[in-house]
Amino acid sequence: MTTLRLHSFETGRVRSKTRRHGPLRYLPGGWSADTLPVRAFAIEHPDGLCLFDTGQTARAATSGYHQRWHPFLWTSRFELEAADELAAQLPARGLDSGGVRWIVLSHLHTDHIGNVAAFGQAEVVVTRVEWERAQGFGGHLHGYIPHRWPTGARPRTVDFDGPPIGTFPSSYDLAGDGSLVLIPLPGHTPGHLGMLVRGDGVNALLAGDAAHTRAELTAVAPDLAAWCERERIDVLLTHEPDARG
Repeated sequence: MTTLRLHSFETGRVRSKTRRHGPLRYLPGGWSADTLPVRAFAIEHPDGLCLFDTGQTARAATSGYHQRWHPFLWTSRFELEAADELAAQLPARGLDSGGVRWIVLSHLHTDHIGNVAAFGQAEVVVTRVEWERAQGFGGHLHGYIPHRWPTGARPRTVDFDGPPIGTFPSSYDLAGDGSLVLIPLPGHTPGHLGMLVRGDGVNALLAGDAAHTRAELTAVAPDLAAWCERERIDVLLTHEPDARG
């Protein structure tokens, strides 16, 4: 079994509106008193470091990063400093940002891709559906910020052509040894993915924004939650308040 080590990082916080749905949430004010973490994950693999999402950039907390008409400006407010960015945090865990081999992106919303540019040598992986949906003006309308994608960087877009695993109809073996397996998790966005991390001492599903908490996952995806419980798979979510690592 492949020896792995999984790390969780908090790259700032996000404050949302108290109203989660409906047009009134776009009015000024109405911010929640509570915040949620914006997490990214790193997996030490024998073939190189793998990042699952890169968290937010400190620039997102400054005026002008989001265009004034963009929906993120009206419904989410990011709170972080440069020291909270993923690239700045890696050395404290003994991890070299220059040793990142893969960046797997659950999807292309701003709080998941904010630090991609800091790892220019890494291969970026995203689903073909997600990449195509995020492009151009249509991408803006879907809640993406394509103009903030690193200039000249083009990811490897994948389709799920591997065998089914558990409740998932198909898969994609990233590392070729079954330790880093991408699986489709559509819902939050049509091209959203998750990653099964399975190795010596690690058995986890990095599930991005499939839900905000594990309790919510049980409600929105009961079959998946039940399978993870049977298989003793630890579900780690981007905005889970008590994610471990």
